[in-house]
Amino acid sequence: MNEKKTENVIGALVLGLADAVLRQTENLAPEKGQAAAAIALLRHEPGMPIEQLRRALGLSHSATVRLVDRLVADGLVMRHASESDRRAVALHLTDAGNISCDAILSSRFERIARALDVLDPLERETYRLLTEKLLANFVEDLDHAYSVCRLCDLSACPNCPVACSLKAKA
Repeated sequence: MNEKKTENVIGALVLGLADAVLRQTENLAPEKGQAAAAIALLRHEPGMPIEQLRRALGLSHSATVRLVDRLVADGLVMRHASESDRRAVALHLTDAGNISCDAILSSRFERIARALDVLDPLERETYRLLTEKLLANFVEDLDHAYSVCRLCDLSACPNCPVACSLKAKA
């Protein structure tokens, strides 16, 4: 077996699919960059503080605050006082933010489904199981999990392999 070819082919697929998904989701977000991921993360965890969002997106604090400011100005996000930390701000999607998130996640699913169309149902299930195993081993900690799953739809993934892996590691 040629390990370098396996790694190279998988690397090309991962990068190509990630680029396609990011392009497609960015086109539905109010701006390029991390806006689509921020919207999806706030659906995933309503009330997420700016600091957690910053770590998940890999942005500086000031860049995250500016992004949130723009999302608030666009009517997609609301700031509330955090119930657990008076110094923190809890971020929530508005109704318009939820509609935007639906469109972003739908486009993500459509793009990935097109890539998987070449597989028959048994191959798709096998690929899903192998990918879950790889994801469970890949994710290092909670911040990394938020980053990896920043465009995930939590409702589509009961018994999330990433969450299960983090619980097992704890």
